Amino acid sequence: MSILSVLLPLYNQNMHYIMAPRFVVILLMAVITVSFAQAGMFPMDDHFNYQKFVEALASGQLDLSIPGFHGSDFLATLLHIVFPSDVSQIAFQIFAAIMLPLCAYLAGKALFKTQAEVLLFVCILSLMPFIQFVALRGWTGPAYWNLMLLSIAAAPVWPYIAAVLIALAILTKPFALALLPLLFVLQAKKRSSRTRTYPLLLAIALCALYVAVQYVQAGQVIIGSHTELDQLSVWQGPVRIFLNIAHALQILFSVHNYYFPDPALTGPGNMMHTTPVLIFLALWSFFTPSKAKQPNAIRRALFIGFIVGIGLNALLDHMDHFYMEAAILCAIIAAVPLLWKHKMWIPLVLATLHFQWLYFYLEYRDPFLLNWSFFLLPVFVDVLFLLYCVQHRQEVRTTIRSIL
Repeated sequence: MSILSVLLPLYNQNMHYIMAPRFVVILLMAVITVSFAQAGMFPMDDHFNYQKFVEALASGQLDLSIPGFHGSDFLATLLHIVFPSDVSQIAFQIFAAIMLPLCAYLAGKALFKTQAEVLLFVCILSLMPFIQFVALRGWTGPAYWNLMLLSIAAAPVWPYIAAVLIALAILTKPFALALLPLLFVLQAKKRSSRTRTYPLLLAIALCALYVAVQYVQAGQVIIGSHTELDQLSVWQGPVRIFLNIAHALQILFSVHNYYFPDPALTGPGNMMHTTPVLIFLALWSFFTPSKAKQPNAIRRALFIGFIVGIGLNALLDHMDHFYMEAAILCAIIAAVPLLWKHKMWIPLVLATLHFQWLYFYLEYRDPFLLNWSFFLLPVFVDVLFLLYCVQHRQEVRTTIRSIL
């Protein structure tokens, strides 16, 4: 009797524990924690504005004349009050990055019908380092994603909590407006269309209040950390908007886009943060309703959100993947059920999600002191995939034969 013949039955008996989404989420959070523990903070550019706002708010002063979108900074202030530090804003973003798999799991429970789809969603979002690890420079990406995901998780049961969360997300990056159609659809079915608008009106009112206070304090609406821009000068002319729309396809299906200020520059904002395969599957879902494997109302809301997210970016100076993240989230949600139905795409999705880890490492290995532990997360997901293949080896063999 071979060792394999003894181990495989034991493995198959315990596989449902190993691949349980909650267990995987805990392990993913642990792996992310180890990766961050081995890396180093390197405060840059926007961090100093966010940190200044956090320190001012912790001292009792709401100063919206400080440049930056400060939605997530309201939450970072709570950490600063308990553990004062000149990098407390970065520490909060690192905490948010560690919590990302849990937030993705909670959102997935509200979006998908099967545990397998939830697990797939969690792993996909965990394999996007430009979401989590920009925390080390002080960018608010991790908190932004968590706020979007938690608003999705809360919408079916606690719509007013979802409204506050999405308002904070919009005040972190206004492109989160793209999620409003989805949140409207996700609210309890027994609620009428009129009552479903009330939480969204609350979210818009909170954002309007923020803008009003800022206008009184600063005399203008400050566009992020770009002090040279205001509510009028931020918008581009028709030629630039047309070119942005044309270049949107390039950044969605290629490694990088054409960067107007410096065509030779390929920075992190011009790199793709996910995989073109997921974008392809999302478009397949949007344009072939019979294949979508999602309720039509959710599919339409995701498509509207995708268009709004890309469209808002197109109105600005140039297409930037950090500005497209709400649209990308809508695309990933649309793609997951189709990906699970056509499992032969999963290895290609997994393989192409690895490219971002190389891009990020080459860009930030020196300032963030990245080492081998940075790659623990993709290795862990690879092992999960291999374990799944071992358990479903007969299905894998059948799929390979059908391809060949």
